[in-house]
Amino acid sequence: MPAIPVELDQIPEPLSQLVDLVSERKELIVTPEVSAAAVISIEFDIPQMDLWQRIRAGYQLNLESYPASVLEQRDWYIKHPRYISTVVKRAKPFIHYVTEQLSESGLPLELVLLPIIESTYDAYAYSPSHAAGLWQFIPATASRFGLERGRWYDGRRDVVASTAAAINYLSYLNRRFNNDWLLALAAYNAGEGTVGKAIRANAKLGKPTDFWHLKLPKETRNYVPKLLALASVIQDSESLEINLPDVKNQSYFDVIHIEKQISLSKVMEITDTDYWLFSQLNAGYRRSTTPPQGAYRLLIPTDKSASLVAFIKTTDPKTWIPHTEYIVVNGDSLSQIAARFKSQTDAIKNSNNLISDRISIGQTLVIPNSNADIASDRQGRYEITRHSVVSGDSLSTLAQRYGITVKELRVLNGLGGELIKIGQVLEIRSSKQSVKSVSLRKISYKVRRGDSLYKIAKNFSLSITDIIDWNSINKKSYLQPGQRLTLYINPRNI
Repeated sequence: MPAIPVELDQIPEPLSQLVDLVSERKELIVTPEVSAAAVISIEFDIPQMDLWQRIRAGYQLNLESYPASVLEQRDWYIKHPRYISTVVKRAKPFIHYVTEQLSESGLPLELVLLPIIESTYDAYAYSPSHAAGLWQFIPATASRFGLERGRWYDGRRDVVASTAAAINYLSYLNRRFNNDWLLALAAYNAGEGTVGKAIRANAKLGKPTDFWHLKLPKETRNYVPKLLALASVIQDSESLEINLPDVKNQSYFDVIHIEKQISLSKVMEITDTDYWLFSQLNAGYRRSTTPPQGAYRLLIPTDKSASLVAFIKTTDPKTWIPHTEYIVVNGDSLSQIAARFKSQTDAIKNSNNLISDRISIGQTLVIPNSNADIASDRQGRYEITRHSVVSGDSLSTLAQRYGITVKELRVLNGLGGELIKIGQVLEIRSSKQSVKSVSLRKISYKVRRGDSLYKIAKNFSLSITDIIDWNSINKKSYLQPGQRLTLYINPRNI
């Protein structure tokens, strides 16, 4: 039935009450007196609620009285409006989706701000404790809540999978601590065992067992006040004259389900999506293609997703990847791999710039899908970069940065060892995708009991030589628990 525009003075009582209620955005209770609304449709403009209004309306935590620790954090946010603006801009691709999921689960919408505290809404955020993604899941908790982690994909960096896991975990913690959200948040940061132990210690001494009276790690004592302070600043942004970037109350991306392997660079090309944005939305993928087996999803900006849907419906999946990536395992030989993929040894060697048949366990090989396409595939995938060595560079860090191996760097530049000099120009032949790889992240790692240079290098996919150089370590000395090390890591390789 088409809408019938009418003047307000033409609407008989009590139907005019309906207009007043909706115009004032009040809750409408339908009674027999206003049932005529089912017969007459009235057109009038109601301002669209933006996402900030929606988030504020979904607050559930008590923000009325602030302990000193919250006031200190609040003052910091007020004095640093640029920080809020920066992290909110970074959050734009994700924040509506997170709000939707929290709302559907009935959780406080203050929690949409939690990834700001955890990761500044950076899908590639990585901590020295091996926590990753927007919600900073450590490996053990990720496994506990069903986040898949492997050589091809890390669910901790997938906004859809990690948000579902975070909601499950936060809901569990809230139940575990008798619906006390402050204790649940503390446990999210410090672990439920740490918070439970602190509660039992206070109870034994006859002390209060609420968050503000517990003896908790310093990081956790600051963690909860940070969230409360940020929520209060967002709530009072207008009176505080803090301009929040506009965020529409609508989906930023569409979720496209895909059951066949596809090249990520091809998806970017088809959808004309900016590299940074695409990488953040699809940060769960660790290689240049989606995994070879299983059903996965791609997150594409809503105004660009139709082109990918059309491509999937109208093309043969065999054309979706120009090559297959294979990670060498124990017992593999180049001839066996060629036979397995119905390729040729020479074709694989050419595609990977190999000068012999020798391959190493863990090495990633590009397997061309068609020998006829090798030349064009290599030309399209590879880019030559000339890099001038600067202080702090090593073959290991350059290999990480450009997504190639140290061996490939040495072969291409005729190097007999790993020694390079400041000012030396190196040729780097890498995939166009890899040239734009995620930048290295500097982290401060605190040495733990039982750590060794070998163990740390293995955990962070680094070389022992680099760790020694970055930290001016004497090779004859031992690492000490509590010692701080500076590491430069590529989050995709972890």
